[in-house]
Amino acid sequence: MPNWFDARKILKEKPEARYYFVLGGRARGKTFAVLDVAEEDNTKGEGLFAYIRRFDEEIKDKNIRELFSPQGDNIEKYTDGKYNKITHFRGFFYFEKWGEDPKTGKYTRLEKNPAPCGVALALNTWERAKGQDIGAAYGGFKHIILDEAITGLSYLSDEFQKLKNVISSLVRTRQQDTKIWMLANPLSMWCPYFAELGITKEMIKPSDEDKYYEIKYNGTDMTTIFIYLGTAPAADDTQDTIYQSFFAFPNSSAKSKSITGGFWELQDSEHLPSQVYKNSTLKKEVFLYFSENWIRGQIMRYDENGTYYLVWSPSRPAKKGEYYFILNAVPDRYAIVGTRTGHPMAKLLNDVIQTGQIYYSDNTTADIYHGFLKEANKIVR
Repeated sequence: MPNWFDARKILKEKPEARYYFVLGGRARGKTFAVLDVAEEDNTKGEGLFAYIRRFDEEIKDKNIRELFSPQGDNIEKYTDGKYNKITHFRGFFYFEKWGEDPKTGKYTRLEKNPAPCGVALALNTWERAKGQDIGAAYGGFKHIILDEAITGLSYLSDEFQKLKNVISSLVRTRQQDTKIWMLANPLSMWCPYFAELGITKEMIKPSDEDKYYEIKYNGTDMTTIFIYLGTAPAADDTQDTIYQSFFAFPNSSAKSKSITGGFWELQDSEHLPSQVYKNSTLKKEVFLYFSENWIRGQIMRYDENGTYYLVWSPSRPAKKGEYYFILNAVPDRYAIVGTRTGHPMAKLLNDVIQTGQIYYSDNTTADIYHGFLKEANKIVR
């Protein structure tokens, strides 16, 4: 029996929290559980829900119309059989009754609640969207849900501030008991929300067990609950029905299990053949600090007449006198990768990045480096 995420349980155990960040594999039912609570609370008159994604393309009708399809039976239960669907139309969600038309025999909409139960918003276009001001007319917003909070691609510039602006537009009074959910698959170990919310790298270490952390903020009564859902609950591959049905390829079983389980779904990085490294000479060494992690870049040359290449690996903190790269720093010694600082070390590193090969000791190191570059590029622009 799958060990689904239970949103009601965490709300009962930690009712005082404002934010709930839920991180776990795709097979744990995170979105289903939170939407289920949101729709039931709406039927009780406790307010609307806001479903938020990063880009407006993700909340268009064609991409969001099936969001509540798995909820049909529960919708009927919460509405005493009056409705059996939640549909999306032009940024709003509505309860509807669908069934067979007695005249035509076709499956069609029979009834629609004219009052919306929720809104859909995108972080990149929320200021132009409708829906923020309807909360007062329908009991305010009980649940604000950011889905796919972690991406393996790029985040918006100052994304956390954009989310706070959205929340501010939806929540008008401090007395409103709004719950803010952030739901995420383990696509990357770099996420700007981690630092903002106080989620540390120790909290996101892979684990077979579910872990719960309570994060407090000095001088306030605000609380965040960080929930790390461990690996998928099947005891072995023969019990994992999703794995058995779709991903049981013998040569890539570990990668497949990262999808169905709670393992980090990091992209495979380029690893350097050991023989090449042994026949290379270390020319320069540089360090990089990002997302609570130090990594070391070794600028190597294959043979004396060969090409340069760069190898990144986990590292100790840089020492005084060693060159390192951080964000928002004075651009000469502490340069940002990609800037034209004129410093020989920055120039050499940029030349190698532009013309040479880049390798990584492991996928986690590659994930850190790629996250740094994405954020650095925003500053450079």
